[in-house]
Amino acid sequence: MDTDVRSFVKKQEAALKKYRRLYKILDFFGTAIILYLLLFYFRMDQVFPYLSSFEVRAGTFYDILGISIAFETLALSFVAAFFSLIITVIRHLRDDKTKAIPLIEKKNPELHEKLRTAYDNANEGNLIVADLLSSVSSKIAVIASSALLIKGKLVIGVVLILVSSTTTVYVVDHDVRTNLFDQSELGDVVDSIPGIGNGDDTSSGDDIFVFDDEGSDEDSNSLTENLTGDTAIIIEDGKEVDLTLPAGSGVGFSEGNESEESDTDFDQSSPYERSIISSQTYDEELPDGYETIIREYFEALAEAD
Repeated sequence: MDTDVRSFVKKQEAALKKYRRLYKILDFFGTAIILYLLLFYFRMDQVFPYLSSFEVRAGTFYDILGISIAFETLALSFVAAFFSLIITVIRHLRDDKTKAIPLIEKKNPELHEKLRTAYDNANEGNLIVADLLSSVSSKIAVIASSALLIKGKLVIGVVLILVSSTTTVYVVDHDVRTNLFDQSELGDVVDSIPGIGNGDDTSSGDDIFVFDDEGSDEDSNSLTENLTGDTAIIIEDGKEVDLTLPAGSGVGFSEGNESEESDTDFDQSSPYERSIISSQTYDEELPDGYETIIREYFEALAEAD
């Protein structure tokens, strides 16, 4: 008989924990769906393109179980789930943590003080305890674990999930949103927050490069500078370096035209002195009848040098 009482109590304790866990799960999902509905209605999914950490992923889709889901939908779901978890934990911090035995005795007045006494003295072997165990066991045999279930909480949780889910599907499908502000106004607000938005306020002047085709007299040299005109100075290792090309150095490199090729042919000069060449080739392969003339010619050249 003592085993029956202990087994019954353990069974009721397990069922009570399961029911309380069920209440929390229903509360979590109901709160998450309502939060998602509110976030979508107030255009919070349109904030991600203005956040520097998420602007690259905004507008992308992910294939999950064969369903293409937008990044904004996933991100908004995670945000809603995160805040829902916090709210659910806070709401259930002060939940009733009464054990199963007091609850059973409260629902069954005939077991008042008897069930806990029988459970605490189940190992005793005297006649009084045996009679108590027998009496309690006969009464708890007809008690079901569902007696500890608070049906009101269960019904409210299920109804809340169904209603909020239906409303969310309708709002998302018909793109029902607030008219208090539009996406551009929301983006301006986000951009004005330092360290969060990706607007101009978060960028330093050193990171912005402006290219102007017309330019001014001072900063248009990068695109329209005349290489043979005004002096161009750059700083290299702390020293000023003049990049101006001398006049005439640009001949043959005019924009859009190719230089004309010269028809002049040049013969490569000999790397040797002419006097050495004449002395070495004086008697070699001279035309017949011109020895005297050629000899005098080369001698005159040698004297001139």
